[in-house]
Amino acid sequence: MSGLFLALPVLLPLFGGGAILALHLWSEDKGDDRFMELLVEGLVLANSLVILWLLKNRMGANLVLFRLFGNLTVRFKLDSMGGVFAGLIAFLWPLATLYSFEYMRHEGRKRIFFAYYVMTYGVTAGIAFSGNLVTMYLCYEMLTLVTFPLVLFPMTREAKSASHHYLYYSIGGAAFAFIGLVFVLSFSATGNTEFVPGGVLDLQTAAGRKNLLLLVYVLAFFGFGVKAALFPLHVWLPRATVAPTPVTALLHAVAVVKSGAFAILRFTYFSYGAGFLKGSWAQWVVIVASIVTIVYGSTMAVREIHWKRRLAYSTISNLSYILFGAALMSPLGLAAALSHLVIHAFMKICSFFCAGAVMHQTGKTQVYELNGLGKRMPVTFGCLTVASLSLMGIPLFGGFISKWNLAQAAFDCGNQYQSGVGSWLPLAGVAVILYSALMTGIYMLSVLVRAYFPVADCQERGRQKDDVLCLEEGRAEACDPGWMMFVPLVIFGGMILLLGLHPGWLMDLLTRIGGEAGCGLWQS
Repeated sequence: MSGLFLALPVLLPLFGGGAILALHLWSEDKGDDRFMELLVEGLVLANSLVILWLLKNRMGANLVLFRLFGNLTVRFKLDSMGGVFAGLIAFLWPLATLYSFEYMRHEGRKRIFFAYYVMTYGVTAGIAFSGNLVTMYLCYEMLTLVTFPLVLFPMTREAKSASHHYLYYSIGGAAFAFIGLVFVLSFSATGNTEFVPGGVLDLQTAAGRKNLLLLVYVLAFFGFGVKAALFPLHVWLPRATVAPTPVTALLHAVAVVKSGAFAILRFTYFSYGAGFLKGSWAQWVVIVASIVTIVYGSTMAVREIHWKRRLAYSTISNLSYILFGAALMSPLGLAAALSHLVIHAFMKICSFFCAGAVMHQTGKTQVYELNGLGKRMPVTFGCLTVASLSLMGIPLFGGFISKWNLAQAAFDCGNQYQSGVGSWLPLAGVAVILYSALMTGIYMLSVLVRAYFPVADCQERGRQKDDVLCLEEGRAEACDPGWMMFVPLVIFGGMILLLGLHPGWLMDLLTRIGGEAGCGLWQS
């Protein structure tokens, strides 16, 4: 019976959110907001406490929830890698929910919003706790269904178009991922799709179909890569910024894009096995895909003047840092990828919440409208400064640690080859990371410069008045948000500094996970 606790972090939010959606537990009147907030926050916080208890007491636990047919089961298992992702969402979700209460206070249809917001927590936890590829795929599909209404929530023409793009791309990506599932099951040495360090492929059988299996891996990589915004399948992500900021922050920080990256890490190291893939043409293809995406995302972010869409392109670039680490096919590459998965979550949710705070307090959405707001919203832009410097990879901030690890893993990979593609392609990835850091400095610092050092006389985009005068005349109330938005911002900014100043405990954990997942790494 104790194994049933593994299903609780998945089922509790699903049934809780379903009950909120089905039962009119409160009216839409403003007077009932307090009850709604206590109910939702209590549900989310209870789920996070369950996850933290499992991480402390039930590591290695296994549960077959039910059997589909034959060897296909819905199985939950708590291992070290899944525990990292589960712990991340358990920390972020209660704070993101608290932020959303103030942000959504004057919106309608909050019952629908928070019902799907809670259910998304359960499905994301299902991906973290998945014990086999079948379970992860089912949760991956469910994630599309529960987040689609959140993207659609504003019900504007732009939101409808964005939600349709998100749905079409996600369904198409899932189809390619399903091909990978079928082939893993067909060539599995264990007869099932369990996640095993080093992969489950029967290498003797797979040797005769290696090129076919490599092609399937590339297709599945791009299939799962849809949610990770891999170029050219990224189109849905900038469009999805029309959703409310609490949604876009979770889409970009942990729930959707990180689920796509996490699925690729699982598929590469625990289904196929890096030993089967290392040195193959498939490895070079996925490395090139990640490098191209890094360049594209960071370059487009510089060109974009809409603040949230600029951050979306930044996400596209940074998610492929994780995919680049995964594609290095080494224990150190996996540890580096996981370090960026964790640290980027704090950097990006902090950045989006800062943008959301400005939009909530001032209504401003364009970069050129931010003149002078740094003095009026010191805490918000102070947290944005921390997140920006971390995204750039400045030492003593969290982002430096993950980028250093990625560069070290790339050099290690390149040194294993005397000549050929493998000797220089990983090093090209290091050059691209440096280029991306430069672009990040441009697109993040340009926001901070405008906020702290306003342009006194600008007439950009045909505007007749300067931004400072417009701010003084029309938005004199601009100030830092209330405590529900204020507290998460400060905590996220503090975590970025903590991870930058004291990263040893995290890297020790992730290095151990990389070593475990590298079992049989060189067996091909």
